[in-house]
Order: sequence, then C-alpha cells, then structure tokens
Amino acid sequence: MWSRLVSHIRDVFSHAVAAALAAALAFYAAHWLFGHQQPIFAAITAIICLAPGIPNHLRQAINLTTGVAIGIAVGEVIFLLPISPLGIQIPLAVFAAMLLGALPNLAPVTPIQAGASALLVIVLGPATGGLVRLMDVIVGVCVGLAFALILFRNATRFHDKAKEQSADDAGQGPDGK
Repeated sequence: MWSRLVSHIRDVFSHAVAAALAAALAFYAAHWLFGHQQPIFAAITAIICLAPGIPNHLRQAINLTTGVAIGIAVGEVIFLLPISPLGIQIPLAVFAAMLLGALPNLAPVTPIQAGASALLVIVLGPATGGLVRLMDVIVGVCVGLAFALILFRNATRFHDKAKEQSADDAGQGPDGK
C-alpha cells in the first residue's frame, strides 16, 4: 500500500513539474516563433497534454487539437453569419461545436475544447481566437509531446501495471475476470 502511494506521489510530482516547465517553454516558444505577445494557449495546451493521470499523452494531444480545430471552424462560421447579438451567437456556437466534437466519440477533452474554442472565437474575434490560437495550440502540443516522450516513455506500461495490480488486489486476474 505504501509503495503504491509513494509511486503515485512520484508520478503526480513528476507530471506537475513537467507540465510547469513545458508551459513556460511553450509560452516563450510561441512568443519567439510567432511574435504573439500573450501566447497563453500554448502554455495551457502543454499543461493539458501533461496533466497527471493522463494515460496516453499522444491521444490527449490529438483529441485536444481536434477539439480546438472543430471549435475554431464552428466559431468562424457562426461569427460570419448575420447574427449580431452575442446572446444568440454564444450558445449557438458552443452547442454546434460541442455536438460536432462529441460525435466522433473521442475523449471528453475534444468537445470541451471545441466548445471553449468556439466561444473564444465569438467573444475575442477570429483574429485572436482563431488561427492565432490554433498556432499556439500546435506549439503547446509539440512541447507537451516532446516532454512526454522524453520523460514518460514508460507511462503506458506504468498505468497498465497499476491496473493489473489493482485487479489483483480485488481478487481478479489482469483481464478483470
């Protein structure tokens, strides 16, 4: 029991440190590469990719990027429609983006990011919430995945081993039977 607790604390600590360092690196990389003054989305994306408890960082990055792309596309379309009150644009954009983000049945991060991205395009405008955000997200994903590949190559094996141990503790075999 203690060894699992220590292992869990070590895993959480290492992911939190990696996410913090990756967030700073992604922020400055997007600033340096694109001249963005506040590339907050690069930093946020790196954090989401490296969050503790994520069993597959690559899948998380793909799902996150998919959600952002869907949300930006939906937000751009809604933004161009001749609907002026934000009170109509916001719910329409968020609904359409979350619906489209959930249809492929990917991880929950996909429709969440789709809805948030559509909202940002509507509220901030396409110049800030659209392509600029997507560029920052791509930088954040690249930095997050680089950290994951360097630091957590055995993460999937670690999570599989923890799952097997949990099943064994419950009196079941590794396959849950």
